[in-house]
Amino acid sequence: MRAFETSRFSVRGRWLALLLGLLVGVPVPRPAAAQQNTNAKPAAPPETVFQPDVRFQARDGVELALRLWRPETVEQVPVVLQHTPYLSDETHLRAQKFVAAGFAYASLDRRGRGVSGGDYVPLENSGPDGADAVAWLAAQPWSDGRVASMGGSSRGMTQWQMLAEQPPALLAAAPTASVYPGWDFPQPRGIFLSYMAQWLAFTDGRASNTQVFGDVSYWRGKYERIHRGELPFSELARISGAPQARFERWLAHPGFDSHWRSLNPSAEDYARMQPPLLSITGYFDGDQEGTLRYYEEHLRHASADIADRHWLLIGPWNHAGTRTPTRTVGGLEFADAAILDIDALHIAWFNHVLRGAERPAALAGRVNYYVMGAEEWRHADTLQDVAAHTWALYLDPDGADATSVFHSGRLGAAPPARATPSSYRFDPSVVHGGEPVLTSGPDTYAGHAGAGRPNQLFFHSAPLPAARTVCGQIRFQAHIEIDVPDTDVHVELFEVDAKQAIRWLGRDYLRARFRESFSEERLAQPGRIETWNFDRFWWTCRRLEAGSRLRLVIGPVDTPDLQKNLHTGGRIGFERMEDARTATVRLHHDRRYPSRLLLPTVEPID
Repeated sequence: MRAFETSRFSVRGRWLALLLGLLVGVPVPRPAAAQQNTNAKPAAPPETVFQPDVRFQARDGVELALRLWRPETVEQVPVVLQHTPYLSDETHLRAQKFVAAGFAYASLDRRGRGVSGGDYVPLENSGPDGADAVAWLAAQPWSDGRVASMGGSSRGMTQWQMLAEQPPALLAAAPTASVYPGWDFPQPRGIFLSYMAQWLAFTDGRASNTQVFGDVSYWRGKYERIHRGELPFSELARISGAPQARFERWLAHPGFDSHWRSLNPSAEDYARMQPPLLSITGYFDGDQEGTLRYYEEHLRHASADIADRHWLLIGPWNHAGTRTPTRTVGGLEFADAAILDIDALHIAWFNHVLRGAERPAALAGRVNYYVMGAEEWRHADTLQDVAAHTWALYLDPDGADATSVFHSGRLGAAPPARATPSSYRFDPSVVHGGEPVLTSGPDTYAGHAGAGRPNQLFFHSAPLPAARTVCGQIRFQAHIEIDVPDTDVHVELFEVDAKQAIRWLGRDYLRARFRESFSEERLAQPGRIETWNFDRFWWTCRRLEAGSRLRLVIGPVDTPDLQKNLHTGGRIGFERMEDARTATVRLHHDRRYPSRLLLPTVEPID
């Protein structure tokens, strides 16, 4: 989703052209002209024909609108399509890059947005409209009949919904930072993002609404009122002016249930998808989970030859950086190698899959990822090939109560034979100060600003004797006992290097009622020790320096960016502060109930 990425909780990238052209019955491009004289002056880019308001009818008779940029030439050209809820004026500069490279570029406004007719329903049913746009574009006299798609965030989601429709003329797709409805937005892990009201307000009606969306202090005030318990979370849309009916529609589905599953491709849909794909995400991208879920589900259900034509690119980028990378993200600084020209990469990849050009060097492998710390790109055939080893670290209080950085437990190679459980208490009616909910700056990934907050448990590893590269999805397996029917537990991991510089490595969080399944709620039984699997850390890759230690932090989810759990076990979003209960969370960590951190590593573990 488009967002101010202001907290780690907030919301806030053809070699078969001839064969496919024959199979789907679209025009096949003529062979390239003979090689030109290399001493000749390069031809000037073509003039742009700009059509700001082009209308066509969808299959149900609704009139949809797109903007079109195309080269002024008698040659037929392939078309690149984006499908956006954010109005098509956003892409004028990007479109002209594609025109200069010999493509037409079309931006379709979502149904009910901009000047497209019909009613807009967020996150839902964009696939048929996208497929109809592909068919219309392929049939135009200036088109060579071949269409590719691109776009990030919601524009990535619209591509996947369109792919499920199997439009014959769609011969390549590049979904970036793609929203996966019900999985990473609007309620990751069954916990609603406050940002969902802000985003609904942003995309409400036909106007752009950029000023209300960007009013940081306005939204901060609304989030904090709810967080303080003045009103239940269900009132957020009403007090902020976000569309109430749509907010309530989402709030009625806290789990990943049949409602959300119906909005995403099915196993059969993935199995029928034919075009080459390029998926792009970042280590700090709030929609990384969505991107990788689409990627993994497609690979799981596609045939081997189709799966072999799905490339993945993961860089040290936040959500916006998956389109426009920067050297600095949240206080972390990266080398020039991290800064790719993503538009140029798309053009080169489309030239590869549609025109038979050489594949871009950035996509040397099926999986292409950046190693932070080493500051270099590496390549693999699969995500599983990246790191073959697992580094297991067991929690041990080691005689400390583990309630502060200075009285922490340790992370060791084996669990203690016996140990008193570590514990914290969390009263949701007590509001702690801290960093602002929203700022105009980036997320903070350098440092540990929350280290002094109460109600947390800390564990440190010994210093590393040599550098070690952690690449992949970190996991944490914990044995937890609570005395209320529901609570939220947050886990966060940092590197503390030999000079005491701190770098964020990842986080995960769980709501007790979704500890077994994100699809079904089951309240906890107070006093029972159960295994909680924190297995949705974001995929990351960093070279840890010799002398570095790991810092693991466990505590409550306590931020205005997320709907607060009041521990009653009541209906999510409708609990009231006067009914809140204080939770005691006990973390067990002995030989009988071991709690451990699992990190995928490139190097073998001694």
